[in-house]
Amino acid sequence: MSFGLGLDAGGTFLKATAATGGGKVLAEASVPTRPERGARAFIAEAAALVKRLESGLGGRAPGLCVAIAGDVDPRAGRIRRSPNLLSFEGFPLRASLSRALGRRVALHNDANMAAWGAYAVELRRRVPDVLALTLGTGVGGGAVLGGRLVVGSTGTAAEFGHMRVVAGGYPCRCGARGCLEAHAGSYGLERTVRDLLAERPRARSRLRGAAFTPKDVSEAAERGDALAREAWRRVGKALGIGVVNLVYAFNPRAVVFCGGLSRAGRLYLGEVENAAGAESFRGPFGSLRLSVARRLDLGAVGAAVYALERDG
Repeated sequence: MSFGLGLDAGGTFLKATAATGGGKVLAEASVPTRPERGARAFIAEAAALVKRLESGLGGRAPGLCVAIAGDVDPRAGRIRRSPNLLSFEGFPLRASLSRALGRRVALHNDANMAAWGAYAVELRRRVPDVLALTLGTGVGGGAVLGGRLVVGSTGTAAEFGHMRVVAGGYPCRCGARGCLEAHAGSYGLERTVRDLLAERPRARSRLRGAAFTPKDVSEAAERGDALAREAWRRVGKALGIGVVNLVYAFNPRAVVFCGGLSRAGRLYLGEVENAAGAESFRGPFGSLRLSVARRLDLGAVGAAVYALERDG
């Protein structure tokens, strides 16, 4: 059986995923990322991981794609900056891994691969124009238009998390203020809760007087906590502004929300739908489909599928 390989280089684990062209996962394996050991040790461990996975499958993938968070140059095959591999800036990762494995390798931003997964696996290629918003600690993005991945002139297209949605809003880790990520990523959700607790000192909430995580906020909201629900409503409002802007810019048929934070769709998707529905110019919005991805592994699976059919 033909399969592709995706390597997801996360902050904690380096995960290899073998998948068919339809997105069926055949096998997975992982090792600690350990970036402190250096780039060459990383390449050696990645190559060993791939060979171990293939040995178990009794086959060899024609190519693989590495998906990494951050600013990567897919054409040169180098990392400009990644929060997970900070010491690897400028390292020729694609060429080094290609030599170690004797096959073609592609290198892409992980949100771009999530977008490819949304297009090729989640929507089964039935929709050629798809945008993905990955909701996690931050907000990432990817675009597939006309069935082709959009990377832009420098490989940094679709950095949707850094478009401004709130004038003078929360500070973002990129140095700007009011970015979508700063209001709709997990740290934006936590800031919103803290602000609401300060704004409403008499409001009863499960979140008051205790440390909390995004999961705690979601669980409190599901149990009817009004303050937690308002925090999610504000996240949804920020996402709605962002989605409306993206629809006007790209005219997609579908926008798919991916990533761990996206699972709370019942708490924010209504606000996004309201924002899209409120636009008087209906042309771009009449057939728009908004959805939450059914699976959390779209980045890894998308990379495997991409590797199977692209030349890197």
